[in-house]
Amino acid sequence: MQKKVWVILLTALIFLSVSILGISAACRVEQVNLNTSLVTAEARTQAEKLQARLNEAYDKDSLFFADDEKAKDILKEFPYFHIVSFEKSYPNRLIINVVEGAEVYALEKQAGEEYYILGADGTVLDIRSTFVNELNGEENVVIKGLNVSAENGEIPTGDGYFSSVLNLCEEISSALGGIRRNVTMVEVFARGPEPIFVVTMREGVKLYIGAPDVLTKEKVQKALGAYMGLSNQEKTFGRIAVSDKNGEILCSYSANDEFIG
Repeated sequence: MQKKVWVILLTALIFLSVSILGISAACRVEQVNLNTSLVTAEARTQAEKLQARLNEAYDKDSLFFADDEKAKDILKEFPYFHIVSFEKSYPNRLIINVVEGAEVYALEKQAGEEYYILGADGTVLDIRSTFVNELNGEENVVIKGLNVSAENGEIPTGDGYFSSVLNLCEEISSALGGIRRNVTMVEVFARGPEPIFVVTMREGVKLYIGAPDVLTKEKVQKALGAYMGLSNQEKTFGRIAVSDKNGEILCSYSANDEFIG
C-alpha cells in the first residue's frame, strides 16, 4: 500500500513538472510593452533606444521565469529613467512602466570637474564632468558647498545641509514655476554661527538667505518679491539679504555686495 502511494505521488510530481515545463515552453516573450512617462521631448529618443534594448534582452525568454533583473541592469545605461512597475501578461507579453527623472540640479562632487546630476527630488540621475543637460544642452542649477556621496539612483548623504538646500530650492522652484528659469547657482555660503545660503540669479544679483530652515517659504517670498521689484539694470549686480528677528523677516537690497571679497 505504501509503495502504491509513493508511485502515485511520483507520477503526480512528474506530471506537474512536465506541465510546468510545457507551459514555460509555450509562454515565450514575444512582445515587451514599454510605457513611458516623459517630461522632455529629448527623452523620446532615449526611450526608443531603451525599448530596443529590452526587446533584445527578453526575446524568447520564458515568461514564466522572466523577472525585472535584466530590465534593471539595462536601465543603468539610461539613468534618466527608472522602473515603476514590471508586469507579466500571459501568454507572451511583458509590460514595463518607466518614468523620466528630468535633470534639474548639478551638485558639485569635485569643484569644477565632476557633478552629481540630480532630479527635482534630489535623486542622482548621473555622474559626469559637466553641469549641462546632455539631452537638450540647457544648464542645470549648480549646487555648491556640500560634502556628500551617492551612486546613481540614490539620494546624496553625508551632509546635513543637503535637505535644507533642496527644501529651499523646492520653495524657489514653486514660486518661479521652475527654478532653472531664473537661478543659476545655490551655495552653502556660511555654516556658522548662523547658516547662510546664497542664490545666484540669472541676471547676476545674489540672494543671501540667513537661517534658511526657519520660515523658509516666507523668506523665499520676501527675497523673490524684492528681486521682482528691481529694474532690469539693478538685477545685474548687488545683493538681496533676507533674515529674521523675533519672527519678523528683514529684507534689503544693496547695489554693493559686501559679502564678496
